[in-house]
Amino acid sequence: MKLPELTKGKPKVEGSSAASKIEAPAFVHDLYKDMRDRRLIIPALALIIAIIAVPVVLSSPSESSVSVPPPVVDPNAVAVEPAVLAVQEVGVRDFHKRLDDLKRKNPFGDRFGPKAVAGESVGDLTDPTVPVDTGGGGTPVDSGTAPPVDASPTPGASDPTAPVVPPQPFVLVPRVDLKVGIVDRDRRQRIEGVKSGEVVPSKKAPTAMFLGNSDDSGSAEFLVSRDVSAVNGDGHCKPGRNNCEFLTLRDGDSAYLRFEDGNRYVITVKSIYFARVDKDQFNEQG
Repeated sequence: MKLPELTKGKPKVEGSSAASKIEAPAFVHDLYKDMRDRRLIIPALALIIAIIAVPVVLSSPSESSVSVPPPVVDPNAVAVEPAVLAVQEVGVRDFHKRLDDLKRKNPFGDRFGPKAVAGESVGDLTDPTVPVDTGGGGTPVDSGTAPPVDASPTPGASDPTAPVVPPQPFVLVPRVDLKVGIVDRDRRQRIEGVKSGEVVPSKKAPTAMFLGNSDDSGSAEFLVSRDVSAVNGDGHCKPGRNNCEFLTLRDGDSAYLRFEDGNRYVITVKSIYFARVDKDQFNEQG
């Protein structure tokens, strides 16, 4: 009978094979490898320790506060009474007292007074007599005597007792001076002081009506007759030259107005101004 042979080998330990088979996950292995290559393992461990240690340190009880002893009061010290704001009623000062104070402060009060300066006397002042040579050895003339003054009012001087006459109200109205005539004729009619609303050259031959002038008297406005077919020359027409209804002329301008029958009139502006008219007269005319 043969006995079984015993083979020499390493003794088996229970659980060793299972422990050798446990491996870390690939994510942890890759993370460890990356941190090792970049040398971040030590900073990571320090950060973890700090995260754990800081809350522990902050939660530890603080040291007991040092109690401050109360101040020691000197028994010999004098007690300080609280201040009290007193209300003082101030009345109105007498104005005589205030004026007396100003008189005492006036540095020129004694300088121009009638009293003489200390140590000096004021003598009698006499009017000096200045001799005037009259050429014939006459008596001297006393210059201290003033000649008589004529108290009669000078002509043209205003009498303060005379009643003051208020100024007469007036109105500024537009005016214009013109020269109007037929183009082919040498004779031109000069019309001065044309009023607003007047027809030139006349009502029998109406060419244009004066409407007024601008505020600065720089231009005059005219209403053109319907019989005028065209307007040439200076000025500005509205709406146009061939159907002009409103004509604007400046000082020195000349406009030529052609009628349907072939006649041509010329209007030349000589002066544009405002005339001063009494208000009553203006109301009577208007």
